Amino acid sequence: MRARHRRGRAERHNGAMSDEPKALAIPIPGGRIEAILLPGGPSVPLLVLGGVETGLRPMAGSEHAHLRRWEQRATHRPVVVMGRPLPDDPADAPRMTHPRAMATAVASGVRALRGVTPPLAVEAESGGGRISLWLTVDDPHLVSRLVLSSVASETPADSPMTHRMAQWLDLAERGEWADFFAHLALQLKPAGSVHAEAFPVAPRFQPHPSTPERFIGELRATLDPTSFVTDRLGEIRVPTLVLAGGQDQVVPLASTQLVAERIPGARFEVDPECGHTVRTSFRGYDELVEAFLAEGD
Repeated sequence: MRARHRRGRAERHNGAMSDEPKALAIPIPGGRIEAILLPGGPSVPLLVLGGVETGLRPMAGSEHAHLRRWEQRATHRPVVVMGRPLPDDPADAPRMTHPRAMATAVASGVRALRGVTPPLAVEAESGGGRISLWLTVDDPHLVSRLVLSSVASETPADSPMTHRMAQWLDLAERGEWADFFAHLALQLKPAGSVHAEAFPVAPRFQPHPSTPERFIGELRATLDPTSFVTDRLGEIRVPTLVLAGGQDQVVPLASTQLVAERIPGARFEVDPECGHTVRTSFRGYDELVEAFLAEGD
């Protein structure tokens, strides 16, 4: 029994699928990237990429939260939840958290995993969506179809999105995490449901992320025109489902609609009452996505 247990742990650390979810640290140049593997049915594997908040802390320790969220997907297919690069030297975070560089790291992570054979379907939201767009145009053989939620392919200087992200960046760089999380909680809600002003948080309750340099690096890069991928969206040739919230206060509806319009044949769905948290607030989200993924199996 002990030998089998030790063998199972070794398999998990080598990237094999296991019934017990565990964050894997996959070496990449300059650091590593984490992945959580959930074994599933025989259908096309799914790669999940979250928003910029993914960079606030390592994935290790959050395995069961991801299992609860993605176990429905795993009834049909293996699921790979991929994190952001963890640089060996925190000073490398700005370079390694550029969306295109992160797409390269994700591609390396996918290739290193045993038990998962590309191409994969990709389900990405917000900042993870821009990474998935770069992944699809730079490594098209790795991607079979795309589900994009609250995604923008660029961050124009005059966009409300730029104002929001600049506000987050300012708070993060000053270490004012209580104010940051207070603003974030309100801005993720649908517009009109609350005023997008922060409520006070007592200093003793102030949370502090363990890897703020990754979050700050990705926010900065998202505002950098070199991260914009709009001009290459026409190269995407995989079936694509784009979903947006009509009351999104973070990524304007028009920005997500632009992505859908530029990707040939993309399907665009809007929930007029939904805010930025499309994965949890879009009416019928899981049923819609499951049906779309099943079309590619």
